[in-house]
Order: sequence, then structure tokens, then C-alpha cells
Amino acid sequence: MLPVRSRRFRVLTLAIVALFILAILYQRGPLSSRTWLPTWESVQSPKAHKPQTLRPSLDLPLEYTPKPSDSQWCQERFGVKFLENARASSVSYCTPTSPSFSCFWSTTTEERRDAMCHGRGATYDSSESKFRLGCQLRDLSPEELERDTPRIPDNLTQYWYDTGPRQVFNQAVLLDADSRIQRSRTTSILVKREGPGNLWHVLMELLSLSWTLDVLQISVDPTSQQPYLSPAAASSTQVIFLDEYEDGPFVDMWRLFAKMPIRRIRELNGSEPATDIIIPFSGGSNTLWQGDWVKLDCRESALVKAFVSRVLHLYEVPTPPRSKAEVVAKFIRRTNTRKLINETELIASAKRAVPHLNIEVVDFAGFSFAEQLKIVRETDLLIGVHGAGLTHTMFLPPGSAVVEILPGDFAHMGFRNLAQLLGHQYHRTHAKMHGDASGDSQWQFDAVEMEEDQFVRLIDGAVRSLYNNGIRTYDAV
Repeated sequence: MLPVRSRRFRVLTLAIVALFILAILYQRGPLSSRTWLPTWESVQSPKAHKPQTLRPSLDLPLEYTPKPSDSQWCQERFGVKFLENARASSVSYCTPTSPSFSCFWSTTTEERRDAMCHGRGATYDSSESKFRLGCQLRDLSPEELERDTPRIPDNLTQYWYDTGPRQVFNQAVLLDADSRIQRSRTTSILVKREGPGNLWHVLMELLSLSWTLDVLQISVDPTSQQPYLSPAAASSTQVIFLDEYEDGPFVDMWRLFAKMPIRRIRELNGSEPATDIIIPFSGGSNTLWQGDWVKLDCRESALVKAFVSRVLHLYEVPTPPRSKAEVVAKFIRRTNTRKLINETELIASAKRAVPHLNIEVVDFAGFSFAEQLKIVRETDLLIGVHGAGLTHTMFLPPGSAVVEILPGDFAHMGFRNLAQLLGHQYHRTHAKMHGDASGDSQWQFDAVEMEEDQFVRLIDGAVRSLYNNGIRTYDAV
């Protein structure tokens, strides 16, 4: 073993040598880690994740964008142009210090101007049974007078059955310059119905309401710079009936746009919260009425199709696939007026004579409206004597057909034009009237009769027009 002194000397010597080597290396330049660290392959830590940049969404070529193929006349009555024109025609009728009442105007006929109106911050006056709006009517400007801008309430139109904006305004609205505009908590749609039981009339009113609310959703209120109506407002919106009719079988459809319970104006009291009010386009103003007695060459309607989609969604009615090889036909039975004499025998003859036909008789009066919709969505061919039941043309699945039997020389075109707007085939014939009624209203009451051969040929032509629709493929002749 080395003595302690020798060990110390050895350690000191090694330290001096090490310092000497370091001094030499320092003079050659800074040390590189590669000169003394092992040459392991470096393990790189994961790079920080960069969010993926979304590629811009590019539009399809313009040829893929649907363009209305109808004439301007048709677009202004049955397309979105109707909504745009109404939006562009708004007039605020109150002074700048009380801007609470505006109306939107539609001119689709030379006979009149149709209106819908919106009031902001109304309070219900139970002593008057009216909604009071804080509004000081202003004078129309010279420019407005030159444009023949309508005045209110004088130029508000009244329609049949004592309905329409003028009737609603006079019955349920007060403009009061001394009343303050309140902060609204609800929206109230004021409606005076034509009646509860006729499906066509009810749907004309609901279509008009649908378009009214669409106009408000695409129109900016100049006082708030926000849309007059938001889709989210449905939960705080109520329909208030001004009429005394019973609810009727179609009352649930009024909940399409208003989720609060339906009320009647006689049920309101002085504790009602402040509310915005809406006076919709009347059912009598609906542009579908303009095709009642004339042949229209209008072949599409975004307005009607959007409404149909809303109704089917409300009732949760799907469109089942057309999986049946036969043409599914429904004959609408009438039990009071305009009955088809010997309909049972005529239908039996059609069953025997027309290939690939599955025909059933249906009395819609025996079903709820939701059930009626389900029946119609499973139908290829709807057949009936002229009447409200043919309104279900509106709810047929795409690519269907309609047969209408018209009494006497009755020349109604409404269902013909509706079918054409929705892309359905339409077939018609006239039948002899048989009964004791007389005068201009005879067609409304008398039964109708057809020869067996006439009926079979009518049904045969309609069925064969559907032979190559969907999954079916049969020779037409």
C-alpha cells in the first residue's frame, strides 16, 4: 500500500496533467458536445400539434345552383320572390318617437293590396278588449304619397267571412299616442278565421301565416337593427283567435309556429304581459286562390313545398319508400254533397279492368289529421269528386297523380294548378249532376253520376301514367 504522502502526490500530478490538456483544447476552440458525448441517434420530442387549417369551402359551378324556371309572374306569387317583394314594401306608420307599428304590402292582383302588420310592445286593455300600441300616426311623406303608399287603417283590406287585417285591426288594436311602448315578453298572432272545418280554407290561412312569419324573419326592424322575428321566438308565441268558432279538426296546425297554448281574446285579462302583435296575411289573400278559375303555367312553388315540409315535421309523418309493385290508389268518399252514384260498383269495375291497381275507399272524416297525412303519404294516386278532400294533393309524395271528377260544367282549376306546382300528374273529367238543387250553387249539392266505361277509362289512364314511376316498370299499353 502506498504511503499517504505518495497517494496525495499522485492525485495532484493527475490534476495538473488534466488542467494542462484542457488548456491546450481551449486554445483550439470551444468544445463540441460531439467530441465527448456518445454518438447516440437523437430522439426528437414530438412537435407541438398545429391545428389543421380548414380548407375553404368552394362553391359549385353556377349550373348546379337551382334557378327558378317559372316566369316572373309565377315567382312573384308562388316563389321566394313573393317574400322578397313583401319585405321591400314595409312602411312604418308611427312617428320616430313612437315607432311601434309597421305593415308590409303585397300586390299580386289589380283588385287590391294585401297587408300583414307587426306591432311592438303592446299592452292588453281589458276594458276595451283590445291591444293598445304606443303609436302616434305620422303623415305620409310627399314621396310616399307619390308612390301611392297605402294608409292605415283605411287601406287595410277586408275579406270574405269578415276576415283579414282590417277586420282584425278594427276589432282588436288601438293606436294610442299617450301609451308607452313596453318591453315585450311574448308575441301574439291575432287571427280571425274563416271557419274551422274546411281543410282547403284552413290551409290557405295557415299558408298565409307561414309566409307572414317568413317575411318578418328576413326583414330588419329599423329601430333595433334586428329581424322583426327570430325562429327562437316560437316558444314564447301564442295564437289568439278573435272568432267564436269551435276548435275544429285542424286546430293543431296553428301550433306550427306558436308553441304556447292557443287562446281566445275573450279569455284575456288585464294582467297579460306586454307583447308584440302580428296581423298575418289573410287566407283570402293567398295567391293559390288566384288559380281557381284560370289555367296557370306555373310549375314550382318553394313556398308551398316549405309549408308541406313544416306540416309533415310537426306531425312526424315520414315518407315510406315506394316498395309496392302495384299503384296504390285512394278514392275519397263523400257522404253528404257531391257523392258519386254507384261508387262501389264503379270501383269494383276499375279493379277488374285496370292492371296493377290497388284501390281503396277512404272517408277522411273518420281519421285524425295526423292519420290522414300518413294515409296520403302512402298513396300514389288520389281520386275524388271535387271537394276539400282533394286538398291532400298538397301532401302526396313526389311523383304522384291526382284524378278530379268535376260536376256538370264546373270549371274549377285550383287542384289542377296545385298539382302542377308540386310536380304531380293531373287527370280530370266532368260528370253529370243528379239531384234537385238548382241555380249557380247546384254543383255544390247535387250528386254526380258516371258511366262505367267513362270511369274505368279515367282510372286506367291515370294508373298507366304511373307504370314507370319508382320501382315499377310496366308496359303502358
